[in-house]
Amino acid sequence: MNENKDNVPDTRDLWHEVNQARLDIAELRGMLNMHFGSGQHHFPPCKPAAELQKTMLSTLAAAVIALIAAMGNIFMELMRR
Repeated sequence: MNENKDNVPDTRDLWHEVNQARLDIAELRGMLNMHFGSGQHHFPPCKPAAELQKTMLSTLAAAVIALIAAMGNIFMELMRR
């Protein structure tokens, strides 16, 4: 029974993780403001900024593909009727 209790996080652990996530988000926000808000291109971009840019471009590509698929489904439904 003690083994299971040791594996369950308490509220202090959860609060620590929430605060750590808030700090990470604030750091990311500051980094984005510095890199994209200044209007200057920073070369080479720092590793987190480059990884974030890759993630954002991948997400954008997935959204465009989903939009094209949805439009194709609507078109096929209209052609079927």
